[in-house]
Formats: sequence, structure tokens, C-alpha cells
Amino acid sequence: MNNSFKLFDPMKDCESILPDLPGNYFIVLRPTSQLAPIKVTPEFHYIDYNNNHYPIIYTGISNISIRKRDYHQHFIGNNAGRSTLRKSIGSLMGFSKIPRDKNNSDNGKTKFNENDEETLSQWMRENLLLFYSVENRKKEQIETLEQEFINDYNPPLNILGNKNSVNKEYRALLKTLRNKTNFNK
Repeated sequence: MNNSFKLFDPMKDCESILPDLPGNYFIVLRPTSQLAPIKVTPEFHYIDYNNNHYPIIYTGISNISIRKRDYHQHFIGNNAGRSTLRKSIGSLMGFSKIPRDKNNSDNGKTKFNENDEETLSQWMRENLLLFYSVENRKKEQIETLEQEFINDYNPPLNILGNKNSVNKEYRALLKTLRNKTNFNK
């Protein structure tokens, strides 16, 4: 990882330090944290930063705003329906999904119940860190970098576009968990 990435700690840092600009990001586990265990154990690549070794669990992009995409959609609120990261972690934690739209419950869009969303937000703030970069890039460059990061770092929670044979079984099981809802058991 190059030096353009900066660290954001959701337990200590104020969201206002995150740029309201497009960019790339990595979500990593704190050194003492772990994902909820399932039948398959993922393999990690790591980011070394200030003498710490951080397992990379996810990489993504924001075409508009790191602050809005990363902080607002991933770390706070009732957003499992809009954040693939939240949906994956909540599914690993065994939370049941419910229809996101009460008026159209058959559209396949889901979220977690309010208590689970709160628990998930707290867990994410306590166990995850964000590395972000907002170097001046065009949308195509940001997307190209995301695919390069998926290819190079093989984050276990990146399902889409991840064709790496390592963690293939883990991603398949995660996908099954993500697709399971309490109304289609």
C-alpha cells in the first residue's frame, strides 16, 4: 500500500476529518479483533502501519465522498441494505435480515432489525479501522485501483469481482449467509 493512505479510527477520530471527496479505501481489523467465525477460516493480507499489522477484510470506492460512503454508510445507522460490508459482517454475526421496504417485501432488498443494526455499528467502531486515499483521480482510475486491490490483497469480504482461488470457499459461504433472510429460511 502506498503512502497516500491515511488512517481513520472511528473510536477516536471525528468524521469531519474524512474528506468529502472521491477515493479508495481499505477496511481492516484492529490487531486484537477477529471476524465472527464460520465453518471456513479466511486468509488475510495485511497493511503495516506504525509498527502494527492490520488484516485487510474489505476494499471499496466512493465516487463522490469518502465521508458519506465510508463513515455514514458503513459505521453508523441502519444501513445494511446499502452497505455490502455491513451486510456481510452482520451475516457473519448471525443477524437475520428483514425486508427493507415494508410495502414491497418481495424486491429482495433487506436490512437488519434496529437492535442488530445498533449492535453492528458498535462492533464495527470497536473492531475496525479505515485507511483511505483521495488522491486526485477520475472515476475510472478509482474503479481500476479497486479491482487491483481486490486482485492483490484478496479481501475475504469482497465478493464481487474477486476471482482469487484463495478464500473462494469462504466467499461462497459468506454469499450463502448474506442471501439468507428470516422470511426465506
